Formats: sequence, structure tokens, C-alpha cells
Amino acid sequence: MTAEESNIQALHEEQGRTNIQKLKSKIDTTKHNIEISEAIIDETPFDKERQKLIDKNTNRQHAIGSMEKEIRDIEQTMAERSREVSL
Repeated sequence: MTAEESNIQALHEEQGRTNIQKLKSKIDTTKHNIEISEAIIDETPFDKERQKLIDKNTNRQHAIGSMEKEIRDIEQTMAERSREVSL
């Protein structure tokens, strides 16, 4: 592997780690928003606003699943690149 290829590999790994950290932060924020919404839902009588919060939380749960999948995909890509380099 040339120095340039090594530098490119290092750059990809750093970008992957940065993206993973950003996604983990978004997941934490989304989970926090779910907790806050659930507290509000518990105190809100059943009406349009309460249903809107329930729907938002459902969407947030789906978003968390998507972000977790994206993290796994990034980790898998990084592992595959690492194996390719070591060959």
C-alpha cells in the first residue's frame, strides 16, 4: 500500500468514526425527546395534540432504528475496508 492509499484509508476511517459519533449523538437527543414527549402525553387528555405527540414518538422510534442500522452499515464498511487493506 502506498502512502497515498494509506492516507486515504485513514481519512475514510476518521470520517466513519465522525459519522458514527454524530449518529450516536442524534440517537441520544431523539431518545431524550421521546422521554419528554411521553411525560407530556401522560399529562395531556386525549385530543389531537396528544395523538400528534404519540405519532411523533412512533416516527422517532423508527428514526432511531434507521440511525442504528446506518451505524452498523458504517462499521461493516470500515471492517471490510480494513480486511481489504490487510490482504
